[in-house]
Amino acid sequence: MIRIICGAKGKGKTKEMLSLAEQAVQKAEGSVVYVDKSEQHMHELNNKIRLINITEYNVDTCEGFLGFLSGLLAGNYDIETVFVDSFLKLAKATPENVEKVIDALDAINSDVDFIVSISADKGDLPSSVYDKIEYSC
Repeated sequence: MIRIICGAKGKGKTKEMLSLAEQAVQKAEGSVVYVDKSEQHMHELNNKIRLINITEYNVDTCEGFLGFLSGLLAGNYDIETVFVDSFLKLAKATPENVEKVIDALDAINSDVDFIVSISADKGDLPSSVYDKIEYSC
């Protein structure tokens, strides 16, 4: 399942993501992963959450991002939840093609919950992803 947290830059999406990650790790029987573009939030995350700084890997295309996540899940069968902060930047996506990327992400593994933050207003996203929006700020 994919859940989206969207809103303009600086509206509290990351704060909401960190809160949801904390809630997820408290209930998790498996692993929780937080993918970000830096290690800035390392001290805000529970030490049971695996923080991945994607800039340490050579991910420079949308397909590369999806391949990275596929490999992550293939090597770790116990991952229950993956948080992706700054989804558009990390996935090399745009509001116009986010539907295609979300569909591809959904096809990777239906047993894993993906929670992604998107720096765009709900109205800037395709209506086909509205049912996946959990929080809009």
